[in-house]
Amino acid sequence: MTVRIVPLPLSISNAYLLLGDQPVLVDAGKPGEEEKLLDLLHQHGIAPSDLSLAVLTHGHTDHAGSIDAISRAGVPIAIGADDAGLLERGVNAQLPVTGFPGRILRPVITRMTFAGASPQVLVRESLRLDPYGVGAAMVPVPGHTAGSCAVLLDDGDAVVGDLLRGGFAFARIRPHRPVRHYFAEDVAGVRRGVDLVLEHDPAELYVGHGGPNVHATDVRRRIDSIAPDARDDPVGSG
Repeated sequence: MTVRIVPLPLSISNAYLLLGDQPVLVDAGKPGEEEKLLDLLHQHGIAPSDLSLAVLTHGHTDHAGSIDAISRAGVPIAIGADDAGLLERGVNAQLPVTGFPGRILRPVITRMTFAGASPQVLVRESLRLDPYGVGAAMVPVPGHTAGSCAVLLDDGDAVVGDLLRGGFAFARIRPHRPVRHYFAEDVAGVRRGVDLVLEHDPAELYVGHGGPNVHATDVRRRIDSIAPDARDDPVGSG
């Protein structure tokens, strides 16, 4: 089936609508954005009850903080099993930085909490989304967090959450340029995840911050700066 990716730009992160036989939401923004998220859905003719599934690419609160706007309509939540605890507690645990900007942002993100939510679908291996009306798979890509996942569409493109981001100065400058994310729990895992996504041969990667899309050719060209090999990383995950 053909699936269309519709970006839903929120204040500091991106959510996405996957429009196939049924609509699926990917990510839900930071705490306090419930009304904005609902308004963006409404602009595309979607009520929360129309959604067959809400996918969370990971458990950080800037992507999961307004999920209650969706879950209270009875929509099941899918998340990587190793991030279920983050979602249930509504907190950001480890935030190992990859450079100086991450050190500046970490106190802000750490304070960003919400009441938490209970997932219904825990993903430990590739999960087909056909039963939810979308020709795609939700695939574990641990690295940014232990339970991070990407959504790989059958017709090529991918929604990758925080495997990488787009642009500089909080995406005000060159938002479509792929760059390294501020945080990574497992540097080597991020590289494996990016490699896995690129093996899917997408034309575009849809990111959690900036973009909303970055070109796969640019990711391939800049992969050693976006997702350095852990042995060559001068920063590590401090």
